[in-house]
Amino acid sequence: MYKISRKEWSNLIKKYSGYGFISKSIQREEHNGKVCNIGDWMCFEGCIPGAPKNAGTSLVFEHIHFEIV
Repeated sequence: MYKISRKEWSNLIKKYSGYGFISKSIQREEHNGKVCNIGDWMCFEGCIPGAPKNAGTSLVFEHIHFEIV
């Protein structure tokens, strides 16, 4: 689980949202009992600080793969 500060997330939105790399989920996602609801954030894993170098276009979801703290 990635942990991202609010400030860091705001900077990522400014940097990537215009390109479609970060957006709000338009459908509910669930994995291993964790849920990302409609309107929660999702992004490409490669956008997240601390992601492995080979992380690319895998979608990651708020509350499932990352938390904004």
